[in-house]
Amino acid sequence: MKTLGLIGGISSFSTSVYYTTINRLVNEHLGGASSAELILHSINFEEFKKLQEQSDWVQIEKLLRNCAESLEKAGASCIVICSNTPHLIANKLRERIHIPLIHIADETAKEIARCGIKRVGLIGTKFTMENSFFTDCLRNFNIETILPSPSEREHIHAAIINEFTRGLFLPETKSVFLKCLANLDLNGAEAVILGCTEISLLLNQNDCALKLFDTTYLHAKAAVNFSLNINE
Repeated sequence: MKTLGLIGGISSFSTSVYYTTINRLVNEHLGGASSAELILHSINFEEFKKLQEQSDWVQIEKLLRNCAESLEKAGASCIVICSNTPHLIANKLRERIHIPLIHIADETAKEIARCGIKRVGLIGTKFTMENSFFTDCLRNFNIETILPSPSEREHIHAAIINEFTRGLFLPETKSVFLKCLANLDLNGAEAVILGCTEISLLLNQNDCALKLFDTTYLHAKAAVNFSLNINE
């Protein structure tokens, strides 16, 4: 088993889902009392949030680079950033480390392509929806991206930053998200990417007729496959 290097705390709520999911999947593969070998470097989300609000991606890159380098020195065999938004600077991190970085958008795009889906809705923070790092990965697999309306993007982003990262998952917010998914359906989406690692704590497949791609699960699964040398 290879040791996973997790960068967490962005936020702590989704990081706990990563930890639980990775250990559950390892146990399903290996049985008994097996669990994952991993090292977790969890940052202070308040620090990250302030830098994000200032769009100071230079400092965010330095912060995450220090995390990645410390995990590599500690013996991690790969890096897993437990959040979608920081993947905006993932390629820059790859240039500074000597171990693989498992990219959340790459793994999501592979699964969507495997399912034969060509048009997907994408919801997440405004950084994920309005920058190209995620949509570029999808385009590499000939997958078209449909985004929510500008006003819906503002509501989604505000809910993620002001509610989800504080552990608040409210019924009224769920209703807003479901309406957004319905609109994406009307606009031709065959499925929707839950492009924020906390959204799966609000919604699941039972809530929606459209197929949902949970980036948290797909990323965690890819990490386990790497750790256990599983090829799919």
